[in-house]
Amino acid sequence: DRSGKLELFLKKVRQSLSKMECEVLDDYLSGLNYQQIAEKMKKSPKAIDNALQRIKVKNQVFQNDTLPS
Repeated sequence: DRSGKLELFLKKVRQSLSKMECEVLDDYLSGLNYQQIAEKMKKSPKAIDNALQRIKVKNQVFQNDTLPS
């Protein structure tokens, strides 16, 4: 089913992320903004922005590697 496929996809994506990136992704998906995530993690907003950019790149690489041409 669709939700099972999404769950499997997210699990595989998370395996390519660092612990920090997983935490940032969870917080971002739960609705927190960059500033709120930064305050929660005691990091700068730029560090959070950088983590989200790395997540996006890793996700694109993962999709390119796993999706049929």
